Amino acid sequence: MAATKTPAVKQTEMKYVGFWVRTGAWFIDLILLAVAALGLVVVAYFIGLWAWRGQTLGQMAAHIKVVRQDGKPMDLGTAVLRFIGYVVCILTLGIGFLMIAFDEQKRGLHDRLAGTYVIPFPEG
Repeated sequence: MAATKTPAVKQTEMKYVGFWVRTGAWFIDLILLAVAALGLVVVAYFIGLWAWRGQTLGQMAAHIKVVRQDGKPMDLGTAVLRFIGYVVCILTLGIGFLMIAFDEQKRGLHDRLAGTYVIPFPEG
């Protein structure tokens, strides 16, 4: 795709944009970058900790751990799939999470998609 060129404008015909409009545009850019960066941090937090330890910091504090259906620790692929399941749960306005309250094995939609269970994990 060829880059489009802005037509040349004579200096006498140019209009100039002031401080406040430019500052507003900068704030919009800043907010978008902050949201994008925060999103990457959230994704890395959940996927990274699940793949590494099978637990987020909150799950460590609650003494619970996520494992695969075969009882083995989660791997990176399972952690990614579980996070995608989290996104699906959020998009369904939390219904996927609410399933936990009514499921015999206490599994949410994200657990079913990733093939995971949340089990008690003793201290130490």
